[in-house]
Amino acid sequence: MSGAGNFTLRAKHGRTWASTVRAGDGGGMIHPLLCYTGIALVFLITWGLYRAQVLDPRAHFYAPIGLLIAFYTVHAMVTDGQVYQQRRLGRVIPKALCKYVLWGLVLWGILKFYGVHPLYKNSTVHMQRFFADFLRLFVVLGFPYFILAEKYRYSLDNVMGDPYLRVVSLLKALCRGRFALIKRRLLQRPYKRIYLAVLIRIHYVPIMVEQVYVGISRLSGDLGHPPGQSSLSATLLSLTALAWLIDSNNAAVGYFWESWFTKTRMREVDTDPLHWFVVLICYVPFIMYAAQFVPFPALPESSAPLLNHRGWNAAIDVASVVFLMLYMLSGSALSFSTSNLSYKKIQTKGLYALVRHPATAFKLGFFGLSFFRYRAAYTVAGILCYLVWSTVYICRLLAEEQFLRQFPDYRRYMKKTKYRLIPWVF
Repeated sequence: MSGAGNFTLRAKHGRTWASTVRAGDGGGMIHPLLCYTGIALVFLITWGLYRAQVLDPRAHFYAPIGLLIAFYTVHAMVTDGQVYQQRRLGRVIPKALCKYVLWGLVLWGILKFYGVHPLYKNSTVHMQRFFADFLRLFVVLGFPYFILAEKYRYSLDNVMGDPYLRVVSLLKALCRGRFALIKRRLLQRPYKRIYLAVLIRIHYVPIMVEQVYVGISRLSGDLGHPPGQSSLSATLLSLTALAWLIDSNNAAVGYFWESWFTKTRMREVDTDPLHWFVVLICYVPFIMYAAQFVPFPALPESSAPLLNHRGWNAAIDVASVVFLMLYMLSGSALSFSTSNLSYKKIQTKGLYALVRHPATAFKLGFFGLSFFRYRAAYTVAGILCYLVWSTVYICRLLAEEQFLRQFPDYRRYMKKTKYRLIPWVF
């Protein structure tokens, strides 16, 4: 079965698959409060496992990634009202075996790629450990997983979005030497979605997983706090580390996981090169290159504060952490949809009911407080650097909106939530 025209199957009671998908898909984003509850439970359980020495935080730093995926998967399955076709094992097993072999080879190839590519080989060693452990888990559980998915989650929506069918069609064309057909297909939007989604994941997953490792290491005491620190400063530093850890953990989950059970595939990927440029420039390694021309707004920790007033500086510390925590809560509300340059589902509740880009608003506020609290920031160069990078982040959200507004649910969201960053202003 390689296209919509081949699907003549009908659901129970004579309904077509298309009507079944529309009626039962649900399609709604998980409520932010439930996201926050799940994240809190995940990190409490993780911390308990570390403290009880059941898990080693250095070897199993990715525990919160797996636990959060498990939480969202349980929620997705419990709330899923879609009707699926029940299939016989005789039809399920051959396809499940083919998927198991194909995706196993893909995962193995990606792991080997990380091990030899100069950019990832030395800078993503912890990601490679995570990926190797996941591949071992896949070897054991991958085949049973595909059997369950093909038997109990088979629907037109899942099958038509399954990259497996398109990869197989390319392999068949390659075996037959039909190179003109391959070239034509690779330029088609459904195929572009597949390889661009792969590129996004290959690049972003290591970035986020490495940040998870750093966050776990810092909070487990490996990095510690500078001597002579006040209890307030130490607490605020710990909260800062926790906020960045939760944010990177959310992003790792969003980029890494895709499943029929959670309906988390990238439904569309942005194909605009300018949008890719604006987004990628905000992440390593591209940000390091860009910073050679316009340094990112940052000053040494030994810089003199703007005002030598203990209470004032403590208030700025607290305000900075509040902005950072609100930024973390914004990202946490996206569940599996935390991913750049792609479309999965649209969050419209919580902070997203106030403005369309709360994460960007709070991140810029956090950077502003962290930078302009020091005297050395008030130079022409310092102010220009902040303005340039703020403009980059604003261009990034504008590029995101230009991509997302092609989807009806986002256009409805824009009508309901009119402001991007600041209510009644912009």
